[in-house]
Amino acid sequence: MEEKDPRIGLKHFGPYHYSDESGPSPTQIKVGLISDGNTTTLVKRFLTSLRSPIASPNTNKWLYPDFLGFNLGTSIRCEFITSDNWNTTLRQTDIDSIISISNANQRIAAAVNLYTNAIKEISLEDDKPHVIVCALPQIIEERCGISKWTREAKKDNFTDLEQLAADMAAENQSLLDNWGFNFEMPERIHTPDTDRDFHNALKGKAMQFDIPIQILLDSTVTDFLQRDTGIRIRTQEPATVAWNFGTAIYYKANGKPWRLARLRDDTCYVGVSFFRNLLSPDRNVQTSMAQVFTHNGEGMVLRGTDVVQDEITRETHLSLKQAKELMIDALAKYSERAKRNPTRVVIHKTTRFSDEEKAGFDLAIGDKAKDYVTINRHNIFRFLRTGNYPVLRGTMVHLAANQCVLFTSGYISRVRTYPGSRIPEPLLVTRQGDSELKDVCKEIMGLTKLNWNTTAFATSLPITLEFAQKVGRVLSELDPDAKVQNHYRFYM
Repeated sequence: MEEKDPRIGLKHFGPYHYSDESGPSPTQIKVGLISDGNTTTLVKRFLTSLRSPIASPNTNKWLYPDFLGFNLGTSIRCEFITSDNWNTTLRQTDIDSIISISNANQRIAAAVNLYTNAIKEISLEDDKPHVIVCALPQIIEERCGISKWTREAKKDNFTDLEQLAADMAAENQSLLDNWGFNFEMPERIHTPDTDRDFHNALKGKAMQFDIPIQILLDSTVTDFLQRDTGIRIRTQEPATVAWNFGTAIYYKANGKPWRLARLRDDTCYVGVSFFRNLLSPDRNVQTSMAQVFTHNGEGMVLRGTDVVQDEITRETHLSLKQAKELMIDALAKYSERAKRNPTRVVIHKTTRFSDEEKAGFDLAIGDKAKDYVTINRHNIFRFLRTGNYPVLRGTMVHLAANQCVLFTSGYISRVRTYPGSRIPEPLLVTRQGDSELKDVCKEIMGLTKLNWNTTAFATSLPITLEFAQKVGRVLSELDPDAKVQNHYRFYM
């Protein structure tokens, strides 16, 4: 059965499962838990609450549908199970020791290492959980999360010598070792004792244990449990929290909550992007990345090589060799996951494709059909329609033969409203390749509904680009030789 809204589809029909898939959809998901004693008690109550229906207080049930409950008796046909064998309780003395660290980067790193060691302990169990919930007590959330206590942690932490050498190299100035002098840069660029962002660092370091994690804040759990007390809730309303949390856990346990009904099954979708390499003092150095998706929602992440940003255009582009190698790896991952070779490749970028990039991609793709698609947010034009609501989602306005603006946000008739607070900005879509522009735009519309981190009707960007910044931030916290998982569920 087909349904346009993920939550309504799950409520009436349950998760979709292809008949040719290797294993069944999960019916029991083993959930591990790491936190202190007080927060552990709250999270257990939270997980128990997810078994039962939760009514949405909003009158628009199309936009905010009631949560049906994760149990074997509903259409979800899945339940979360817990065990003390998969739990680790953090000692208050360890937490107090972390909070007493004055340096923000060292404090974050100490907290990350505390959770990383706990994940390692759970991973040594013969019967491992499918997902580990890392619940942050209020004091850890406040002192190590995004707050006034961690503002200094985002700043560059390089020595004067490192920064000077990077600045000189960026200006193409010769260094002493180019003239025969023995000049060596100290190796200290990044140490395990400093981290910039708790969420990103923990996601990265946890990859080595092969168990996806879900970070859960004390404030989220507290608000959820106070839903019937009349106390003002600061986060999303409880039914939405339950939908998003339950679906994310289901996907991280290798389930597929929903699939796209009209996406070509012979096509490899690739999003190419770049993220700032935080381990380098040279701000012009970025690292390439590819996000690869199959038609059924399988997502993979590939880390590429370092690229230097052009000083004049301020754009970052791959060389022919880098483009070729990145695409060869992307196609190999697709074939491994989809168990077939694609006959068509679609590449999404937010910047224009350089001649070298296209030449490298062409060499890797060969004689397969291909489309190079540049997608940017576009705020130059404003399109209005009669009535109280903005332009319809899915509106496409041609600007040229291979260029259009596409509204991936706007009024959605299925939910009876526009679920936004500002005038919707369209995407500027430019295509070069073998497919019609309208078909490329239909695919973009479909790919806006594959963000497993939310059960919202759709996102503004296709999944090939929507999560690029968040994935890049996780990778930027990792040393080049660290273990990197390629499955999308480890980055959510």
